[in-house]
Amino acid sequence: MFNCLRACLLACCVLLAGCEQELLKSLDQRQANEVLAVLQQANIAANKKDVGKLGYTILVDEKDFSAAVDLLKTRDLPSKARIEISQLFPAESLVSSPRAEKARLYSAIEQRLEQSLLTMPEIVSARLHLSYDVEGADTRKQAGGVHLSALVIYQNDVNESLLINEIKRFLKNSFQTVNYDDISVVLAKKPIAQHSSPLVKAALSPWLLGGLCVLFLGLIGVVLTLCWIKFGRRLYPSKRETQG
Repeated sequence: MFNCLRACLLACCVLLAGCEQELLKSLDQRQANEVLAVLQQANIAANKKDVGKLGYTILVDEKDFSAAVDLLKTRDLPSKARIEISQLFPAESLVSSPRAEKARLYSAIEQRLEQSLLTMPEIVSARLHLSYDVEGADTRKQAGGVHLSALVIYQNDVNESLLINEIKRFLKNSFQTVNYDDISVVLAKKPIAQHSSPLVKAALSPWLLGGLCVLFLGLIGVVLTLCWIKFGRRLYPSKRETQG
């Protein structure tokens, strides 16, 4: 009887756990923590699961899945893995041409600058594009100047003019040859996420509600049976026990 009761309780746990849906997988610890923090700030209940060599998986309730996807799309998450220049140009590797070397270098610089912009508290997402003279890398002619364009999504109420000036000054000081007028910054404010608190649960689906009712009735039957075995015989002894 106790084994039956234990099995019923386990079945209840399995049903409740089945409400969660996989949102992201194969994340490193930094990416998983960033996603988890953003979801919790938006009142979306989420769990982080360590799956060993496969990284981390983020789970959310089925009712929150659509809201979570929209939120992560707005915040441009999960973020890219951090780029180190030494990873792109290891000492033992052979670079095919100066043009390829320059393209890879500027691509890495783009990502490094994006990562730096994200450290500003007002910025939630940043995309940086560099325009440069690729042909000048394979010839001796003087290469053209660098042009920078940044697309930035920010949060809270900020002075847009001040934020643009800060971003342009940061990018200007990141290159020796770039002109201030060759830097363009486009701002967009993050939309306000509308989502209910995870404490307010949505109505259970019919099949889940029916399954829980069946398990609940089964648990009641098991408890009544155990009570009868323990106390019923004392109150209503059988004929054999009475004759004895």
